[in-house]
Amino acid sequence: MDWYFYIGLIASAAIAVFTVPQLVNIVKTKNTAFINIPMYIIYLIGCLCFLLGGILTATTSLASGLPLIIAQSVCGTISSIIFIWKLKNYFAAKKAKVTELHYCKQLKSLSDEYKRKVYELSNHAEPKVEIVEEK
Repeated sequence: MDWYFYIGLIASAAIAVFTVPQLVNIVKTKNTAFINIPMYIIYLIGCLCFLLGGILTATTSLASGLPLIIAQSVCGTISSIIFIWKLKNYFAAKKAKVTELHYCKQLKSLSDEYKRKVYELSNHAEPKVEIVEEK
């Protein structure tokens, strides 16, 4: 394997990692209002084209096509998750007749409330049971 294979692997890792902070932010905030649908459609088409190009290149030389295949597989998967989450929130907000930002804030507050209740319940060794005496 030549040096350009290793440069390709480094570039693939950098490209694949660049989508991770976006996914982490969405998981933390539950907010996809800032995601632009047409941009993600174009980006996913680009990922698919690069993936196909990597596959076609790999048929002649695996060393030159493999980094592209790896990078676009990871990027395409992460971006697809983000895009699906965006569409889910977009259509749910439209159905609820609120803005997507408002919907995402409600979703986040419900998630935080659920986490708080689970935390409270997990800190009690025994459930509190009130004994009622019959008269």
